[in-house]
Amino acid sequence: MKLILVSAAKRYAKFARLFIFTKYLLTVSPLMKKLFTLITLFILAQNVTAQKKVLRQIADSINAEGEMLYRSEWASGHSTQIFASSFGRKKLLSGGYFSYETKKEMTTIFFSKNEGPVVLATVKFDHGLDSSKYSIDTTTRKFTENEKEFYTIRSKAAQAVLNDTLFKFYEHTSLNLVPIIKNGTKKVYVITAQTAPDEILLGNDYLINFDKDNGIIRKTKLHNNLIPLGTGGKEAIKASSHQHLGETSPFITATDICAFKLWKAKTTWVISFVVSVGYVSAWHFRDEFLEILTQDEWQKIMKNK
Repeated sequence: MKLILVSAAKRYAKFARLFIFTKYLLTVSPLMKKLFTLITLFILAQNVTAQKKVLRQIADSINAEGEMLYRSEWASGHSTQIFASSFGRKKLLSGGYFSYETKKEMTTIFFSKNEGPVVLATVKFDHGLDSSKYSIDTTTRKFTENEKEFYTIRSKAAQAVLNDTLFKFYEHTSLNLVPIIKNGTKKVYVITAQTAPDEILLGNDYLINFDKDNGIIRKTKLHNNLIPLGTGGKEAIKASSHQHLGETSPFITATDICAFKLWKAKTTWVISFVVSVGYVSAWHFRDEFLEILTQDEWQKIMKNK
């Protein structure tokens, strides 16, 4: 006990000397006051810079995920049109489809609806996503090993959507299943399909994560509800916005970016904002750039306008 008291007394004495010395410098020396202020400002600036760097990394990550999701949905949408218009009878046998990207191309396959499904048709695009440049092969074949993985997680996601009350269905809409496998990570996005010609649908979207053995480990609701945004019609609308509240991510989601990119040509939007308690995400349509600002930064910008 005596040793503890002595040690504590020494620490207190050292702290007291430091406090008195600092107080003396700040009181007596204007130069030290200025130096202390500069050091404080430098530390604050470093914190702000670090925060901006973190937000830039978050924005880049969300943007990359949104791009990957968009490319899959773009390929699926155009492939479905090609398959339906040219091979309508065979499409009646289809139990679904999914798309995936390789180093060479974007591939969409349509599989049969029987218990032992096979591939009915394969549509391929190059990485430039030119809808006029594609190949289609309607030779019936077995899944590749890679395609089996996509099919498995897609099928398990479909069962979850049907059996779990987490997933909501709205009138005149359907849910698209978008399996993604990259760098060992397996997931399926569930997205509400676009229907009305004069609006973009955001929300009512979900993310299902899988383990390496294709077991579901997590189901997440990405938005609290379905958000229809008018495209403007005859009146040009330059900006759109929606809020993320509650358990919704404080940032824009990959599904938001996917929708913006898919339906970009339908709108006159220049920018779209996603507002949460702590942040404002801004998606710039022209150069497809995402920036994330803190609410404090956003308020400063708005005051200076």
